[in-house]
Amino acid sequence: MGKFNKTILSAQLLLAVTSFFVLHSAWAVDEVVATNLEPYHHVILENKYVTVMRVMIPAGKTTLFHEQHLDYVNTHIDGSTVEISYLDKPTADSEMKSGNVKFGAHQDVHEVDKVKNTSSHLNMHVGFEIKKIGPQHFGNTSRPDTSAFQNVLDKKTVRGWKVTLQAGETTTAYTQYGPGVRVFFTEGRLLVNIPGKINRNKEIWVHKGDAMLTNAGRIELTNGGDMPLVFNDYELL
Repeated sequence: MGKFNKTILSAQLLLAVTSFFVLHSAWAVDEVVATNLEPYHHVILENKYVTVMRVMIPAGKTTLFHEQHLDYVNTHIDGSTVEISYLDKPTADSEMKSGNVKFGAHQDVHEVDKVKNTSSHLNMHVGFEIKKIGPQHFGNTSRPDTSAFQNVLDKKTVRGWKVTLQAGETTTAYTQYGPGVRVFFTEGRLLVNIPGKINRNKEIWVHKGDAMLTNAGRIELTNGGDMPLVFNDYELL
């Protein structure tokens, strides 16, 4: 083979290799994964009703494109400014404010996006997907009419309250009709009382960003610590 032909072959080979890596890189950038498989979404709890994830996006980092096809609830623990990119519409700047709740109605409308943390600190939120197409009609849920409860979410598949208990304060007993999720903004000692049961008081130590699954039934919650205890209490409908 002549020198000229070898040069052409080498150039063609280089072009082919370069094209492969360019195409591969482009594909990788636009790779779409299920939300619970996205590397910054850490699955911490799951049952037949919900998948609970602690989402931690470091400053300046971006998630992969991930698909949302179920109703979901995000509780912003440590918020930040963010840049949200989509496959089919312009990029948008936004802010996840600490303490806020975001609901995504995606039972019938799928959405694919990726989120970049544009701040200088960690973005942490606890999200859960509702695995059952709803509502499931567990019951007409409510909470005691006291200052401890503030309604923060009222949708056809889920309802939520921000609960603030001062040291030693109790919610008084109430009935939960459907399964749910509890997400904590502060740390402390939570006393869970199941009325009518022997040894009914259960003591649970919780930390900021913790979550727990909850079940239907009669319940009373007490702040067993010496500092205010703040959490969101969600119940599926």
